Amino acid sequence: MEYVFHTKAQRHKEKKMPEYRLNRMFLLVCAVLIFTGCAVDNQYIAKLPFFEARSDYIEGLDPPPQRVKLIREKGEKGAKAAEAEREILVAQLMLEYQTSPDPNMRREAVDALAKIPHSERDKFLEEIVRDDNPFVRMSALEALGKTYSGSRADLVSLLINQMKVDPDRDIRITAVRILGNVAPQEPLVVSELGNLLHDRVPAVRYAAMRSLQKITKKDYGTDVNRWLQYIRYTNGEVPDLPAERGFSEKLPTIALPMFR
Repeated sequence: MEYVFHTKAQRHKEKKMPEYRLNRMFLLVCAVLIFTGCAVDNQYIAKLPFFEARSDYIEGLDPPPQRVKLIREKGEKGAKAAEAEREILVAQLMLEYQTSPDPNMRREAVDALAKIPHSERDKFLEEIVRDDNPFVRMSALEALGKTYSGSRADLVSLLINQMKVDPDRDIRITAVRILGNVAPQEPLVVSELGNLLHDRVPAVRYAAMRSLQKITKKDYGTDVNRWLQYIRYTNGEVPDLPAERGFSEKLPTIALPMFR
C-alpha cells in the first residue's frame, strides 16, 4: 500500500466544497452591488433568497403614523369647529380611545380630546383616568388640570383621590404636582399632602413638599422635619411654627463656604 502525505494547507484546501465557494462569491457580488450604489432594479433584488418584501400596510387600517396625524388633525379642527361638528369629532375620538388596543393611540386621542370644548369632556376624561395604562392616565390627569370646567373643589377631590389610590408612583406625583397648582390653602389639602411626607417613595415626598410650598407660601425647602412641624401646627398639635429657611440655606451648597 502506497501512502500519500499532504501538507496542512493541502488538506485544508481539499476540505472546502465548491458550493461553499460559490455561495460566498454570490453574497460578495450582491453586497458590492448594494453598497456601491449600482443601479439594480428592485424586482431583481426582491427575488434574492435573503430579501423579503415587507410592508406596514394592513387593509382597512391606516399605518400608525397616518393614524396619529389624523387624530391630531381632529383635535386641531375641533378647537375651532362649530358645536355640531365638535359633537362628531368628540364621538370619533372617544371611539378611537375605546377601540384602540395601542396605549399610544389612546394617549393621542386623549390629547386631541382635551383641545375640544365640549360639555361631556370632563366626564370622558374622568373615565379615562381609570385606564389600565399609566401613561394614558397621566395624559388624562394633565388634561383635567388644564381644561377642567367644573368646580375647583371637585377637581381637588379627584386629584386627592388619585394621589392616594393610584398604584403607579408617577401618576401620584403628577396628581400632587397638579394639586399644588390648582388647590387653595385649605386644611384638608394641607393635611392630605402632609400624609405623603411619610411615603416610602422619595420622589413622592419631594413632590408633596413642593406643592405644600406653593399652597402655603411657606419656605421650608426640602426639610421634612420642618414641614411635619408645620402640619402639626396647622392641626393644633404644637404651639409654634417652624422657622423658615434663612439666606445661607437658600444658597447652593458649592457657594456656602464663601459666606461662612
